[in-house]
Amino acid sequence: MAKRLPEKRKITIGRKRFIFLAVAILSVELSGATISGVVQDFVTTAKLLSASVEIICSEVTFHDTVFTNYKGEWSVSIPSSESVQESTLPDRFSVSQNYPNPFNPSTRIGFSVDRSGEVEILVHNLLGQEIGRRRQILSAGKYEIDWRGMGSSGVYFYTIRSAGKSMTRKMVQLDGGHSGGLSEIRSADSSPKKSLKKSAAVQTTIIVSKFGYVSDSLIVEAQDGEKFIVQLKTIHSVSTLMDGHNDIIEKMLNDSSYRWKTRHTYNHTDIPRMTEGGVDIQLFSIWVDPNQFSSGHFQIANHCVEILKTEIAANAENIQQATTIDQALELNHSGKIAGMILVEGGHAIENSLENLKTLYALGMRCMTITWNNSTDWAVSAKAEAQFHQVGGLTEFGKQVIRTMDSLGIVIDVSHVGDSTVADILATTTNPIIASHSGADALRSHYRNLTNAQILAIANTGGVIGVTFYPPFLSSDSRSVNIQTVINHIQHIVDLVGIDHVGIGSDFDGIEVWPTGLEDTSKFPALTLALLERGFSRTDVEKILGGNMMRVFRQVCGE
Repeated sequence: MAKRLPEKRKITIGRKRFIFLAVAILSVELSGATISGVVQDFVTTAKLLSASVEIICSEVTFHDTVFTNYKGEWSVSIPSSESVQESTLPDRFSVSQNYPNPFNPSTRIGFSVDRSGEVEILVHNLLGQEIGRRRQILSAGKYEIDWRGMGSSGVYFYTIRSAGKSMTRKMVQLDGGHSGGLSEIRSADSSPKKSLKKSAAVQTTIIVSKFGYVSDSLIVEAQDGEKFIVQLKTIHSVSTLMDGHNDIIEKMLNDSSYRWKTRHTYNHTDIPRMTEGGVDIQLFSIWVDPNQFSSGHFQIANHCVEILKTEIAANAENIQQATTIDQALELNHSGKIAGMILVEGGHAIENSLENLKTLYALGMRCMTITWNNSTDWAVSAKAEAQFHQVGGLTEFGKQVIRTMDSLGIVIDVSHVGDSTVADILATTTNPIIASHSGADALRSHYRNLTNAQILAIANTGGVIGVTFYPPFLSSDSRSVNIQTVINHIQHIVDLVGIDHVGIGSDFDGIEVWPTGLEDTSKFPALTLALLERGFSRTDVEKILGGNMMRVFRQVCGE
């Protein structure tokens, strides 16, 4: 007998057994068995089309693969050892001429399939109108089906499709009638079979797989006719997603009625959409718009932190604040999103190291050195490019960098001028990030990083979080889609390797977005597209969060 699955991992409802993993070992105590099932998405329970179900029975030398249909269904007949030895499987797909032909009122159609999968049988009249259709998942073997006349006498055509192949033959119906159309498909294998005794066990391995999903293993005991509901997890759902930049707090500063608990049709962020998108760790930006507020930046930053903390407290069953990666992962393991604080723009500290330390005490673990506006101690990229402002870090600016290093605050150089980035790299002893930027080589823009800057950041062990903001990704914003985002990711990987790129969506800080990445619920589409581009599961896990987590763990501590 096969080992029993621990009770906490097996749920039996009537004759159906739910399986949450993708590999099964079965002991079938029958002369043969027909087992079937449904493959679903673990999170949404959506039925999965074209999932591969591989069957291996070493004891009876049986190895077959079938694919789920549009309902996520599959079915396999496992023969006994004697029946496998004495029955020869077809070596090709073939369709026989119906017999009798002409016929009245019915005829028999024989066919053979050389591999398992969905078989479709269609009947058309001379006008090409469909008269009958049947679909069924079949194992390799010989089969037959009856056609019972439907419609007037005349010439009809039957087509059988299997594994991308198709054959059509003509049949003649002598008299009109409505006798029922296509019958059930049945086996036509007349080879003699000897049954195994019921005490003999057939050990069977079932492997279920689908592109974009991961597998696992389990051991069960199955009986003939048993149906298994297999739920597979996507690579996205088992990866840790750490998004480096989200501006929803700025939206809430200007709209005090906005709340996260319910799903909205505007803005990009709320609990339902973050949950659907598989967001695990979110860096929430605390940004004080210097164009809206000419003074009091530190006070307003504190108010924004309070907005964030209040909203987190109101949704404590779904999200909590973290200050380290280990805290964040503990929250994830308990089913919660981890929120971390990033202050965007050094103007928020108002030239005060004490203010910097106060924000750290409130939970800030990352600070963007400038926004578009320069500070008294650091020059921004916009000021450098558009206003030709010169100078990098002042001596006070270098004190800010050294203080951030000593406290354990990650340095963010998105928005920061070239000379300031160079001075930061010469001052810090920690890896740094660009939380939401693109590659200047693909889209020349002062907000993007040159190849030299990407190399310099990578040399610190740092990470570039690729933004979703179309104007930073392409000169034609209307054409930007998921592939455009991946082009920037690919460029960084080609330049410095897989360990130095991440995600920095800038959701709720952007007024336009790539097609396919409309809000925080759409992150799974990015994961699937990365896999389709050819990135491995390990690569994708690093891009989604592994690289960014490495930097935060090194700088902020465990």
